[in-house]
Amino acid sequence: MALRFKLRQLEMFLALAETLNFREAAARLHMTQPPLSRQIQELETALGAQLLHRSNHGVTLTQAGETLVKEASELLRACEKMAQRFHAEAGKPGGRLEIGLTTVVDTEKFTQILPLLQADIPNLEIDFKRQTSMKSVRDIHHDRLDAAIIGMPSTISDLTVQHLYRDRFCVALAKGHRLAHKKTVSLADLNEEVLFWFRRELNAGFYDHCEELFKRIQFAPQRIPEPADHHVLLSMVANDGGIGLIPQSLQKIRHGGVVFRALKEDDLLFIDIGIAYKPASANPMLISLIGKLMVYFRSGAATA
Repeated sequence: MALRFKLRQLEMFLALAETLNFREAAARLHMTQPPLSRQIQELETALGAQLLHRSNHGVTLTQAGETLVKEASELLRACEKMAQRFHAEAGKPGGRLEIGLTTVVDTEKFTQILPLLQADIPNLEIDFKRQTSMKSVRDIHHDRLDAAIIGMPSTISDLTVQHLYRDRFCVALAKGHRLAHKKTVSLADLNEEVLFWFRRELNAGFYDHCEELFKRIQFAPQRIPEPADHHVLLSMVANDGGIGLIPQSLQKIRHGGVVFRALKEDDLLFIDIGIAYKPASANPMLISLIGKLMVYFRSGAATA
C-alpha cells in the first residue's frame, strides 16, 4: 500500500500533541495555524482515524492519537538514527538534535548562535522546543529530548547540568506607576504591590528557592498567577493589573505602556541558565554543542 502521509506531518502532529494548542504548535513549527490544521486533517484522512477531539475549549488526543504519539516518536527517532549513520559513513558528521528551551529565556538568544555552531558542524540541525524546565527534564528522561536549556535551580534527578550564564531579575512597571521615575527599585518598595508570579508546578526547584529568599528578606506582596505568555504579562502590567519580576534578557519584549527598572537586590534574585542532559550520552554532536555553548557564553560573546 502506498504511503499516504509525510514524516513532516508526523512532526507537526507531535508538536500539537505536546502543546494541545494550535497557536503554540504553529509558533514552534514556524508556521501559521491554517496550514497546520490542514496538514493534521490530511494526516487523519491518510490514516483513516480521528487523532484529535476539537472543541471551543481546545483539543485533546483521541485513543488513536495517543497511540500515534508513541509510534510516530519511535519512527522519527529511527529515521534520525538512519540519517546520522549515513552521514557518518560518508564522513559528514551531522544530524538533528531536539533541545528543550525554557520559557524564561529569549528564544533569539540561542537561535542566533546556530550559524556559529553550523560552521563547525555543517549538517547540524537543532529543533528548539519551547517549554517549561520541568517538562524538559521529564522529556530527557523519556528520550524525547537530547538535552534542554533550563532555569536553575531545578529538580533534575540524575541529569548532568553545565552552567551557561546568569540572568538577573528586573522590575516591570506600568508607565504611570508611582515608582516608574526611579532608576533602581528595591523589593521593599514593592511589598504593598500586587505581583504576577509563576506557579510552583512550572519549576518547583526555582520556586522553592525564591520562597526561601522572600521569607528571609520579608518580601510578602499579594500575588496573582503569572500568564504563560510574556506579551500578555506586559499588557496586564501596562493596564495596572500588577507588577512583574522578570529576567533582564526579556526586556527585549517591549510594550509602550511598560517601563523596566533595575532591581536593588539583583545579586539575590536571579536565575541561572544551564544545559541539562543524560550523563551517559555518547552523541558526539551533543557533546560538541555543549562545549561550544559553554565557550560562547563564557567568552562574553553573549550578554546575560
